[in-house]
Amino acid sequence: MDLLLVRHAEAEDAGDSGSDFERQLTAHGHASAAEMAEGLALCVHKPAVLWSSPLLRTRETAAYIGKALGVAVSNYPDAIPAGDLGQLRHDWQSLSPQTNTLIVVGHQPHLGVWGAQLMGISLPVKKASVIAIALDSAGTGGQLLWYAQPAALARLGQIRHQGWPAL
Repeated sequence: MDLLLVRHAEAEDAGDSGSDFERQLTAHGHASAAEMAEGLALCVHKPAVLWSSPLLRTRETAAYIGKALGVAVSNYPDAIPAGDLGQLRHDWQSLSPQTNTLIVVGHQPHLGVWGAQLMGISLPVKKASVIAIALDSAGTGGQLLWYAQPAALARLGQIRHQGWPAL
């Protein structure tokens, strides 16, 4: 199974909403998430499962991904904002064997830490960027498939609208 770790797009400062849980995407964040999702749709091997942190900014980012892929968010695990890779791993190991891709929309520093733990390498996890990992059969480690920043995914989204099919 492929694991895609997606960082939420640009969000307002914590002071703007008064709550970290309720931080929304900025106008730029909404645009970036939409563009990133369109490009991501070319890179996802279906069937795919989409999970998101329950925090608002990740739910908003995941909504764009869901729309581009034609899938709904099926789980909002508390393990994502808690940074609990062990629990998340336990959860994904119960997915159907037909699932080709699990997309997890989450937060820094957890996504970077998880990537390093799973692959043994560190990558920068900028807002709206994606790390794609080919998990081993046990789901305990993996290899880097690809890494993309939002501008590259936005360009793929433009190509998609020019007629390239999704996987």
